[in-house]
Amino acid sequence: MLSRMTDGPVGGPRRADIQGLRAVAVLAVIAFHVFGWPGGGYLGVDAFFVVSGFVITGVLLRERDRTGRISLRAFWIRRARRILPLALVVIAAVVVVAPWAWAGAKVASVRADALWATLFAANWHYAARADSYFDTGSAPSPLLHYWSLGVEEQFYLAWPLLVVLAVAVAGGVRRHRAAVAALAVAVGAASLVWAALQSTSDPTTAYYSTLTRAWELTLGAALATLPAGAGAQRRNAVRLRLAARTALSWAGLATLVTAYVLVSPDTGSPWPAALWAAAGTALVLVAGIGAPVPGAVVLTNRVSGYVGDISYGLYLWHFPLVVLAPAVLATTGAATTAVVLVGTLALAAISHHLVERPILDAPRVRRRGVLAAAVALVLLVAGVGGAAAARPDLFSGGTVVAAAEPDGAVPPPVGEAPETTEAPATPEATSTPSPPSLSAAPTPTPTQTPTPTGWTPIPLGATGTRIQDGLRGALASSSWPADLNPSPDQWQTTADQRAAMSACTATGAADPESCTFGNRAGPEIIVYGDSIGFPLLATVEKAYGARYKVRGMTKIACAVNGVDANYGKDEWAVPCVNHRKMVLDYVRRVRPKVLIMTETYSWAVRLKSGAKGAASAREWLAADQRFVDSVRGSVGTVVIVAPSMPGVAFLDCYRPGGSPGRCVTGIPTWWARTRDVEKKVQHAVFVDTTHWYCVDDRCPIFTTTTGTVLKGDYLHTSVQYARQLAPDLTHLLRASGVRL
Repeated sequence: MLSRMTDGPVGGPRRADIQGLRAVAVLAVIAFHVFGWPGGGYLGVDAFFVVSGFVITGVLLRERDRTGRISLRAFWIRRARRILPLALVVIAAVVVVAPWAWAGAKVASVRADALWATLFAANWHYAARADSYFDTGSAPSPLLHYWSLGVEEQFYLAWPLLVVLAVAVAGGVRRHRAAVAALAVAVGAASLVWAALQSTSDPTTAYYSTLTRAWELTLGAALATLPAGAGAQRRNAVRLRLAARTALSWAGLATLVTAYVLVSPDTGSPWPAALWAAAGTALVLVAGIGAPVPGAVVLTNRVSGYVGDISYGLYLWHFPLVVLAPAVLATTGAATTAVVLVGTLALAAISHHLVERPILDAPRVRRRGVLAAAVALVLLVAGVGGAAAARPDLFSGGTVVAAAEPDGAVPPPVGEAPETTEAPATPEATSTPSPPSLSAAPTPTPTQTPTPTGWTPIPLGATGTRIQDGLRGALASSSWPADLNPSPDQWQTTADQRAAMSACTATGAADPESCTFGNRAGPEIIVYGDSIGFPLLATVEKAYGARYKVRGMTKIACAVNGVDANYGKDEWAVPCVNHRKMVLDYVRRVRPKVLIMTETYSWAVRLKSGAKGAASAREWLAADQRFVDSVRGSVGTVVIVAPSMPGVAFLDCYRPGGSPGRCVTGIPTWWARTRDVEKKVQHAVFVDTTHWYCVDDRCPIFTTTTGTVLKGDYLHTSVQYARQLAPDLTHLLRASGVRL
């Protein structure tokens, strides 16, 4: 990814133009990962795909024009010298640093990612694991960005072979360019059609797949076949006036910047989001083809040129720093962001002069660059060492990690349900890690919320007091319990979790065994919800399963109260609408003793209307009320249970010998607002569960009462803790007048 090659076709865009494009693209990607803005900054990768296809095809065709043949061996050796050294250095650095940041299970996962990244097949690895690029529920792999290297390297292996075949079939100086162009158009058209189809049916795979990305690379390849005014191709060369080239160049840049600013992760990718980035890049490239004097160029100055030179290193180093810095450093906010930005620039510059250039220039070595990089490396090591000596706590990771989004920010999850990392007896949900934004994790502050009307708080009682004592003990702890339950080494793999949760991912009402627990002959209690309902099923079964049939009417990734949520695409809401209709029919038929509804509040700030703040709360309340009114004639009692709030995944913040303070989070404002508005629903009992997770708006990740981890991922209650909540749920329901 972002690899620097020689210029494009003779007479084509200058190297400065290409490097300017690279500079704009890599800065957009880094800004997206560090600041979360611009929303379409991730499309910088798509711009590089087009540039890469253009450049490597130009290299192959120039060699054919110059020598009459294409040496695949020489091409692949050049690619290996350019790509492999720094890619392997970054992978090695991540593997070495990972044990400082995380526990054994997380480190093992990173090592597996490193193996796939080394084989340049990371894109298929993440696709098979269903690791969505955008869901922000858990810290992503620090090597997630290697998916794009996998796409490019796979293209580098296959495309030259196809070019050689096309040239051999075509023959002739003039015909071989047309043959390669026809090949690029055919491959690109097939890939684009497949991208459009798979972006709807399987968006995660579509994002990573080489098959859905090939059209971007072949778009650049097709442009490289345009005659650029050299030799035998002169009379067919692209001929545009300077004014037209200037207009094309600026139009392309404007299209790119517009895509970066206006597109968001909610836009389907690669279809249709990548179209804008690809089109803008193509316009800039076309503007330079065949120009004796290039028109308006993109950022052709020394700064952008140097950024373009080190763009490969910037891309490789920035993402591991984005992921690892918050886990390793005892700093947050602006300090961590500064470390990431300065570290990225320093490491990219140093590795460019000490790794990339010496290998590419061998046996010719640029001594000044190597000397400057060596001095910079010494200063970097001395600076880090001096900081560690002056501030021994700087790398202790003893700071509070926040997960509370600013009011109105979009929380996870939306497209898929988040993942748990333990082995549940009752199925739990799966999630997908994704790239973080450092600016999206401010230090949590207590949330002041007004006392709602029409709802009376239930006294804690003995069970609630015991829960609060355990949480207070955790907040006061400076070290982890020796007997954590489950232990950090007992977390299971994603495949194991999915097998365990399969019974409740989308309950089939017609199958009496589907997501059914407890006493099959007893009266029925229904737990209706999204993936938040999975651990609640464990609580309800533990509390009432001996006498009652406990039936989970659950479906992941659905706003079960029927609020008009933004699912990304209208068609993605259809399965949720159908599931809700099925549940309503089932409830009216079986007439359960109690129906308990719970779901993530994240949907309250993912409304199709775009409502925020108090307006989103009113919309949520209306949806709740409509659902309660639709079932209350068929149910003994409707109970609404507040869900767990977003926090931080256990394996993302736990480190042997580290401080539990790294895992303490706050309560998001939007979450508290949605909870309080649910207290106003008529003809339903509301159960506030905030005290299960937080004390004075500070939320630890374990309890000292039993040494149990509260959450396996950033959101879902662990089954072990869920079962321990059964006595308090019984107390809360009884005190609320629910007869069971």
